[in-house]
Amino acid sequence: MIEEAKNILRKVYGYEDFLPLQEKIIHNVLLQKNTLALLPTGGGKSLCYQIPGLQMDGICIVVSPLVALIKDQVARLKKQNVKAMGITGAVRYNDLDDMLDNAVYGNYKFLYLSPERLQQSLVQERLTKMKINLIAVDEAHCISEWGHDFRPAYRDIALLKKLVPDAPIIALTATATQKVQSDILQNLGIKEANVFKNSFKRDNIAYRILDTPDKRKAIIQFYKSKPESSIAYVRSRKNSIEFAHLLEHNNIKAAFYHGGLNHKLRDHAMKQWMSNQTTVMVATNAFGMGIDKPDVRSIVHLQLPDSIESYFQETGRAGRDGNSSVAQFIYNINDLNHAHNQFIKGLPTVTLLKTVYRKLNSYLQIPKGEGSETSHFISFSDFCRAYGFNGITSYNALMALDRFGVISMLQDIKGRTSLRFRESGKTILNFTKNDLVASSILQALMRTYGSSQNQDLSINLGLIALRSNTTEKKVIEIIEKMVKLKLVEAQLSTADTQITFLVPREDDRTINKFSKALESQNKLKESKLNAMMQLVQNKDECIQNFILDYFDEPKQAPCGKCSICNPKQPKVINLDEILLLQQLRNPLGFEEIHSFFDADKTQLTKVLRNLLERHKIYITNDNKYHINE
Repeated sequence: MIEEAKNILRKVYGYEDFLPLQEKIIHNVLLQKNTLALLPTGGGKSLCYQIPGLQMDGICIVVSPLVALIKDQVARLKKQNVKAMGITGAVRYNDLDDMLDNAVYGNYKFLYLSPERLQQSLVQERLTKMKINLIAVDEAHCISEWGHDFRPAYRDIALLKKLVPDAPIIALTATATQKVQSDILQNLGIKEANVFKNSFKRDNIAYRILDTPDKRKAIIQFYKSKPESSIAYVRSRKNSIEFAHLLEHNNIKAAFYHGGLNHKLRDHAMKQWMSNQTTVMVATNAFGMGIDKPDVRSIVHLQLPDSIESYFQETGRAGRDGNSSVAQFIYNINDLNHAHNQFIKGLPTVTLLKTVYRKLNSYLQIPKGEGSETSHFISFSDFCRAYGFNGITSYNALMALDRFGVISMLQDIKGRTSLRFRESGKTILNFTKNDLVASSILQALMRTYGSSQNQDLSINLGLIALRSNTTEKKVIEIIEKMVKLKLVEAQLSTADTQITFLVPREDDRTINKFSKALESQNKLKESKLNAMMQLVQNKDECIQNFILDYFDEPKQAPCGKCSICNPKQPKVINLDEILLLQQLRNPLGFEEIHSFFDADKTQLTKVLRNLLERHKIYITNDNKYHINE
């Protein structure tokens, strides 16, 4: 039985051996036993259901809350010549019927579903006609109200057990406290399931936290000393662009990645990084899920994640090959304030949610009792402006409606506006110097997306209108003027958001069904962010042990290598002269070099003397060292 699984591992996926626990989990599933698998990021969760799904006769149903991950998994399986399809909330009802028929009669091996789809009678009816060999629940922590991304629709997964009682269930997650684990098993109705759990201890990762007033200098120093494959996480698209440009300017090969890039740009950035032509990927949390790159030597956080669960998942993308790696956190007090404003201050209340939901239905002219399964394209900023809504709180309200299964929201849809600067930002600003409205629009553009002349920027007209306190119509007018003057190139489209209603309109009754859960989730989100803040401000406890304690795992001996156990930042003993020569393309004094590399002065003196003797560098008239090109 397990030998056949190993053959599939080699022939379909190209791996020679299973990762720790994978073989035990797969064997348990093949024995038709219910399973809870807790594997860290990079632990190979998807293979734990895909290999049994391929090995057993029939189709495997995979429930996942992440549209991007569903698309990625389906695309990968298709490349491996495995028949798979994904049905998310954005699929139109007319298409749904045909897709389900294909799943029933088309010899498909995997059907990925968003949890909201399980509520539909049509889906439930077709599932009973399928020969289902396995039910896989990905991101299973979403089923628990104590999980960091609770989705009530996940509670309906238990319906699958009633519809297909003979199919085993495998629930998978990377992060779950003991309370969340118990909640998963109870809500899925599989209390008897075998639990397979890896320790949350990562012996090969050194967790280091740096509180600094100069993050820009700190990140350059870090990558000069560790010039290997890395991901740097930020919390906004603007920061991903700015920090990537900062690294590039300092001869560190970097690129940026965020959800607003079109498919072509995302794919190019990914390929460059995967092949190590780019060293650092500066990214929002849209990047990293499902990526299998074993040689990532460092994860750098430049802003706070919303929880320790998110932090642990993101840092776990380093050192998948088991070799020594670093999780470097670089922050200052401003990041703590920003995180509170971003994650807590904008959380929607029940009252706000009721208001936004009613206005959304009015805006789209949805009659009471109707609207289910209809899709609509809107301009987000036009909607906000029509009712005087704050952009951030309205966005969070719509996201909450999405999470609680009322709507499905897709942003950055096809047809969005793209823009490329043909002149420098300074030149274009001169165009607006006598027009205050145009100036505010251009500054909002540049603050949000930067002003690179080498990138096609996918921009949200509504967001720019909100940030410049004007209208989308005016934003379009100014962009069109700049196009005529050949200052920019642009393709304009006002619709940026697709809304699909998943339930009929019932106004307040729709929200009342989950109002208590919303209030509970808001409190939970605040407590999880507070725990994240405690971690980064912790001055006494080994960071590894802090994380173990959070996940209800017994503390162990201090790791000896985190910034608490070993607070003194290591000096550069064997100073890399190639990096030094790159830096000396601009003349630098001895103290400037010492400060930049944080190098031992005696060692630095020896390296500089050696380079002078070999005529690699020379000393300028003002006593600075410069490369001899």
